[in-house]
Amino acid sequence: MKIKTLYLVLFLSSSFLVSCSSGTTKSQTSSNLTMKLTPINNNVNKSTKSVLSSTLSNAICLDNTCTWSNSANQNITQGESSAAYCTGTNNSYGGNGYVLGSGAYGMSLPSGIAKAQTGYGNTDVILELFNTPYSSITESMLQTYYNMGYTTIWVSPPQYSAYVPYSGNYATDNIPAWYGAYQPMDFGQIGNANNPLSYGTAQNLSNLITTAHSIGLQVIVDVAIHQFAQPGAQSGVNSNTATNYYDVYSGQTYSYSTGNTQALSQFWWPQTKVAGYIPFGSTATSCASFANNTSGLIALWANNPNGTNYNNGNVNSTSPWNSDFSGTEGWFNNILPSASNSSSGWSGSASCGTQSIFDGYAAWLMGYQNGSGAMTQSASSTGFNVDGFRIDDVSGQSPTFFNQLFKDTSAYNKSTNIFFGEYPTSDANDYNNYTAINTVSGNNSSSHTMKMLNFPLLAGLNSAFAYGVGLQSSLTSMISSANAYQSSSNGTLAGTNAINLVMDQDTVPDSFSSRAMCPWTGTNEFEMNYYNAPLAYGVVLAMEAGTPFIYADLQAQANVGINSKGVMTSGLGNGSVSYWNENEVIAGVYFHNQTLGKTMSWANLSSSDSSDNVAALTRGTNYFFIVNKSATNYSATTDSNTSLSSGCYIDLMSHQIVNLSSGNFSQPLIIPSQSVMYFVPYSGVVPSNAGFTCS
Repeated sequence: MKIKTLYLVLFLSSSFLVSCSSGTTKSQTSSNLTMKLTPINNNVNKSTKSVLSSTLSNAICLDNTCTWSNSANQNITQGESSAAYCTGTNNSYGGNGYVLGSGAYGMSLPSGIAKAQTGYGNTDVILELFNTPYSSITESMLQTYYNMGYTTIWVSPPQYSAYVPYSGNYATDNIPAWYGAYQPMDFGQIGNANNPLSYGTAQNLSNLITTAHSIGLQVIVDVAIHQFAQPGAQSGVNSNTATNYYDVYSGQTYSYSTGNTQALSQFWWPQTKVAGYIPFGSTATSCASFANNTSGLIALWANNPNGTNYNNGNVNSTSPWNSDFSGTEGWFNNILPSASNSSSGWSGSASCGTQSIFDGYAAWLMGYQNGSGAMTQSASSTGFNVDGFRIDDVSGQSPTFFNQLFKDTSAYNKSTNIFFGEYPTSDANDYNNYTAINTVSGNNSSSHTMKMLNFPLLAGLNSAFAYGVGLQSSLTSMISSANAYQSSSNGTLAGTNAINLVMDQDTVPDSFSSRAMCPWTGTNEFEMNYYNAPLAYGVVLAMEAGTPFIYADLQAQANVGINSKGVMTSGLGNGSVSYWNENEVIAGVYFHNQTLGKTMSWANLSSSDSSDNVAALTRGTNYFFIVNKSATNYSATTDSNTSLSSGCYIDLMSHQIVNLSSGNFSQPLIIPSQSVMYFVPYSGVVPSNAGFTCS
């Protein structure tokens, strides 16, 4: 399975705090913004779903032009069902899914605002480039991401993985093509010509990291260290390159199609002899007997099934290792290369072979010339100098395993590295064992402990944007200045340990069949539908606690996918919508970067129609954010008051300008339906009819 806070949830546990307000919503803390809202008579263009500017004629906007349109209300039907979201138009191979209209992309920020802050140290927004070959991520693309305010890119798993042929009927295939990258075959290889589902070679990855670092971007790689490919997963490739890492009981036959796991008796770790693979000495790992420090070519030695020892040098690069554990101890069809059980919170110890292999793999990815490299240093196949890991299904290995891994690899681990785990759960209590993991040996500060993808917040946001649920009351109950999620019964995830998401590769539709968490969990709590996603992204980017993660599937956006031969081909996009360059996200990334380090405070809101459809917060004394989930337009009246700094502010989305003077709005503030609004200080010109000037 496959990174600030958003969530759609209709099915919540009774312990989750969500309220449906029927009156004034009061914030939990003192506020420096109080707004009184009055509904505006709706006047909507039925063909475009956009609010007519004549309805909002009281607004003062840059160049007398208000940009009221937004991606949610212009492109996708409100109230989209879970089934419609999970399938959409993606019911055939190469389905296109939803495509946002031209109004969704290409916005420009208004003049008269502060220069955008970019570069490492000024930003912390993570951009996932899912399912994208390393060589396809060009220098110009990386420069664009940097200029937009992204700090880090996160790329798909680099290790040698299973090849899964396309049968002609996707529904009958064993593993979806995108999922092949999460079926590792060998942790001593990055990719080669015989591995068409990998995202490139070791040199491709090295080049990407070196170029990204030269621009000022960090690179996080996805690692799948909780599972291994099914026996027979490589059955579609040439017999000379296919490898069998399993043994069966006498008289038994393992069937890949039926999953006859009872036939399997033993598993062998595959490990290629790789020049430059960082070796482990006797002091590097607790499993010293498995280490071989003499040649610098391999990270682990053992006997293969026919008794030939690797030290003799007579074993080819695809031969398996000695038996490491029994086939009954595992996850994927009862086969996992450690004595653990995925998604169970297992707390035992991994075998020595398992620990050593993953220690070596982690060190290889992090290390630069067998040492801790600075971000400015070039990467190479002897150490890729990555800036952290996103750990697929982190619960597949115990906290004991990860604490040992980070201890064993401390010489290769930069203090600026980021490590975060995936564990889809709506209860933050489940994260406690993982956020206690020290990712830098000997450093117990929260900035050097494991971070987690914030699924509890995703579930909470999902609920907050549901029809009939109080928005401000829901958000204030679960988000604070310090905590990216909090609940009296479901625990707390501090902002220092939270990677906040709205959607990822497991919660968006697939063009061939519904993706991971749509059908697999039996619940829709993690499905942030396309209509609400822009609004949820607004919350994630505006709030203080946690690090925002933005999901991008560039292949789907370009309608390109993997064909039956493992080649990226036009017309085979997977149907998911990428919001990374959508207006609400572009503006939100700027707002997030400008407000880093500024304290968040929830606003006090009241409405004459007794609704709770609008939420607002402030950042510091000169930034504020508003989100309206309803189909109603509102006006914040002039008797609203604030302790925000006096002066002019402009909304990055609508380009509406408001003037705050002595704690009051000098004119009504217009809040369009189904919108997010990011107000920042403005010193530009205003229309002549404004009645005020800005300087």
